[in-house]
Amino acid sequence: MASPYFVPPPITVTPALETTKKTDSHSHGRIFIGPMPEKVLSRTEIQTGKKKKRKKRWFGVTSTTSDGDDESVSDVIREHALTFFINHGGREEDWDESAEACAREEMLQKWKDSEWGKILRGRKESTTNQRWVGGSFEVGKFLGVDILDEGRQKSLRDSASSRMMSTSQVHLSEVVSVAQETFVTAPSQFQSHLASGPSSPDTLQTNPLNDTGVNDLLRPISGSSSTSPLLRPLRRDPIQVRSELALRPSIVPNTNLKALSDGDVNAIPSPVPSLLSPTSKKGKGKIVHYSDMSVNNADEAPVPPGEVLARTGSAVEDTSAGAAQAAFDVSSENRWGDVIMRDRMLVRVSYSKDESLNSNFDEYQNRTSRHLEYEDWGEFIVAWRKDRLEIYEDFHTPGKEWFIGHKHLAFIVPLNSPKTKLFLYSFVDLTFCIVCPPTPVRDESKSRWFLHGAKQGINIFVFKLKSRTRAVDWMWELWRHMGGQIPPHIEVHCPALETRMKIDISADDDVLDVVSRGNILELCTKTLGTLRDWEYVVMRPLADGSATLELAWRQETKLDWVWQEEDVHGRPRDWAVISGLALKQAGKPARLEIRLGHHFPTHIHLKDGTHLDEPPSIEGYLDRIKPNSQSKQATYLVIHNGNLFALQPAYAHPPSPPGLPPEGYNPDDASTLREAEVRRGAMQILEAIGVNDLRSIVAVRRASHIIPQPVHDTPNVRKAPGWEDEEGFWTQVDRSASDDEDEGGDEGMAKAPNKARVRMRRSFELLLRSGHVVRFEAHSPRVALEWIDRLRALVSYWKRRHSVDAREEMDIAQEGGVHRRLTPQVHPHGYNHISPPEEPRDSEAALPGIGSLYHWCLMRDCRSILKGGKLFVRKGLRGQFEYVLLILISGHIVQFHIGPRASLHHRRKKRTISLQDAYVCSGYFAAKSLPQGEFNPEAAPVARRYQDGLEAEDMEEDTLFIIWYHPHTIGFQDGSGADKLSKVPPLSKNRKAAVFRTRSKLERDSWCWALNCEIEKVIRANQGRESKVREAGNLIKT
Repeated sequence: MASPYFVPPPITVTPALETTKKTDSHSHGRIFIGPMPEKVLSRTEIQTGKKKKRKKRWFGVTSTTSDGDDESVSDVIREHALTFFINHGGREEDWDESAEACAREEMLQKWKDSEWGKILRGRKESTTNQRWVGGSFEVGKFLGVDILDEGRQKSLRDSASSRMMSTSQVHLSEVVSVAQETFVTAPSQFQSHLASGPSSPDTLQTNPLNDTGVNDLLRPISGSSSTSPLLRPLRRDPIQVRSELALRPSIVPNTNLKALSDGDVNAIPSPVPSLLSPTSKKGKGKIVHYSDMSVNNADEAPVPPGEVLARTGSAVEDTSAGAAQAAFDVSSENRWGDVIMRDRMLVRVSYSKDESLNSNFDEYQNRTSRHLEYEDWGEFIVAWRKDRLEIYEDFHTPGKEWFIGHKHLAFIVPLNSPKTKLFLYSFVDLTFCIVCPPTPVRDESKSRWFLHGAKQGINIFVFKLKSRTRAVDWMWELWRHMGGQIPPHIEVHCPALETRMKIDISADDDVLDVVSRGNILELCTKTLGTLRDWEYVVMRPLADGSATLELAWRQETKLDWVWQEEDVHGRPRDWAVISGLALKQAGKPARLEIRLGHHFPTHIHLKDGTHLDEPPSIEGYLDRIKPNSQSKQATYLVIHNGNLFALQPAYAHPPSPPGLPPEGYNPDDASTLREAEVRRGAMQILEAIGVNDLRSIVAVRRASHIIPQPVHDTPNVRKAPGWEDEEGFWTQVDRSASDDEDEGGDEGMAKAPNKARVRMRRSFELLLRSGHVVRFEAHSPRVALEWIDRLRALVSYWKRRHSVDAREEMDIAQEGGVHRRLTPQVHPHGYNHISPPEEPRDSEAALPGIGSLYHWCLMRDCRSILKGGKLFVRKGLRGQFEYVLLILISGHIVQFHIGPRASLHHRRKKRTISLQDAYVCSGYFAAKSLPQGEFNPEAAPVARRYQDGLEAEDMEEDTLFIIWYHPHTIGFQDGSGADKLSKVPPLSKNRKAAVFRTRSKLERDSWCWALNCEIEKVIRANQGRESKVREAGNLIKT
């Protein structure tokens, strides 16, 4: 009898594919199967610029000639010679010039002897491009080296360079007196990198002796030595603040250091632009100004401490106390009428006579509140001027804006009123609301009289921005302006160890430095590192590269990583961490956590303890055999994240063979090889004509009938949920000696006496759960057998992968207090007693596994598919919901319609959505946008169970989200599309809507987070256009 989890047999691969080592723990392999049309190879060479007249090769190194194929790969050989050396048994400490020369010579010779090396070198003698050339190869691999793993290549090169530098004796030959001039004369071998005069910032960056970076400042010079180093880092250690687990270390003054006089300080040339200078690129900030006069005047007595502490107002404006006081006050430097912040937002306005609603108003209180009068939502310009928010809209009369010179002022939100309150409306999509008394405007509308002139009641404004980090910035600045106080300490929770630490913030500390991301991470590492389990639970994943240490704000089962340390303008967000203090929903604050940031999992653990790695994805050219006419249809199949995509060969975007640069790679810009490969996969999904879930494939077999059968009738296969776990799924494929004798293609077919049998031996079939049979014909029997072996492994893995994900999601929902477990768990001990349904646990539970729903591959663009899943969607606010496969790629959402008995789910070409100018709304905010009568807030939740075992019982609005968008050109824009993208849509332009319904609340939350992250990246990739959109439209002059 077969075991519950049958382990598949090993896949037979060619020797060329066996030498590759997997060094990146979160990367996944990809294999191109079979030969490639020579015309496609020619087109690839033209697109990537491999021409004899080109003088710049694909790794960006110039050359006087490009004749010969040896030079076309010399760059990749030079860049990856060290990795090749280590992969073949070498040691880093043995790496020197002679070892490098030998490794490069061996790589060049192996390339000449390889299959693709011979093909590319001999193509100039060929006069036809109608044949098939080459064989299977691993994408991104060159002679067994993973050239896509650029992080490892860089670390190895840096390590080798630093080791070779350490072997050289560096002596300082001359040190000039600091009182006159400060510079260092380096050894002769480095003199070419130094300027002849005083050091400049550019000189310091190219000096091999200077490894201190741009954050270094001059330190005081010791009087006991004239050869002390002149530069040191500004701050190597984290700011020492007291915590519950570690006390503040004592500071021992160094008595050997001398203080420099003002004249000596002024004589020292600055090695880098001052970080506090108003001309710094970091933006203008509050700094401390000093008088040009000497402060060490012996004739003046020091000011008493009591007088210093009693200073207020303008008396402390130019002191360190004044700088600390205004560190968070964004409006302190603005005069009346100055615009502090402005943005385009979706705004929904409502009015209530009940003034008691101004206490912790959010989407849950909004759901239960009665007698609210709603205004329809719309896009407005929201401008913050000193102590009020001004909300502008387009005039209804055409041309009135041009005549008056500004937008129509629709609403005013007073910030100085004691009745004005700020609340977080929804943590899921970062919408916030302001409750305030009605305030009249200059041009009141009769339909809005209750919002402007009512003497009692409150107005409720709900704001939704496109950018999530921009919404956090708005909340942070408004929270500080309206009296938000920095607490004396912050708590950092560690879910992996189920512990927490408290970081004190004293009055003497620079708050922004204390709560900076780097300082908190280093403090936590030093403090929690003393615990017993830290090394095993945290440091081991960090050491093998499977995770990184990150900070995140969490509220219940919703997670928000601290990942953007610059705002949408490119300026530093010093409050990136501490801004989470303003995220309080329903009076419950979010909590700061230090977590392991995992990437998309590439392995699973079965119940019996088996560790199963993700098999490499595959792609290649095939012919689909139509069952009725027996005709061939050229097809390109590619697998991404457990989905089998079908493309037309003309739009296949195949990978470049070893020796040619990948499609889309440009050495003149900042794109990397991995980014080019991810972009290639995204283009394949945009061009796909259809898709099929690998879970719908119940068997992969070799064709056994000359005439294809359109359907199969195997009930045990179609109904058994664990068919891939049985030995029958892995039945040995029929192989014979004739498989190796067939050379493939038209040449092999011309020599075959029985052509029908040869076509059958070259074919394999997919048995679908719907009962259909799909037959594909490969180039040769060997290629067909490789497709069968690799497809079987992928089908088995991805079906298990989805089951594991569903089980983890249900565990998180139950542990996080979302809802109870619907199906009782069976306990094998005792009398096999079935326990009653478990009650939801504490919402403040550690939940260390929630990071799998919010993985870092989405933020780092590690995969072509950022997120995918089956959802229900309808176009517009009306109509029937349809079942679709929704796939999120770079800047786009692609939909594939799922038919009940279709063998291929076709792409809905007109339903592809560009995320440019898109908003994502969820929950009650989205439900109120539906037509009247379609949403019933009093409806009871319904328990549901799905194919992969997922069980859920959530409210209807907890599974809804809406995307409001403007139609844009689909595809990845280049310079030719810049003019179209630069157009600013008017505020009053109608937006299209797509309503989505997920299977569970957790699934909805992760989808909203993923969409908002991708919109954030789109905004930051088009900063110029977004600035134009943000500043479009004139305001009333004051």
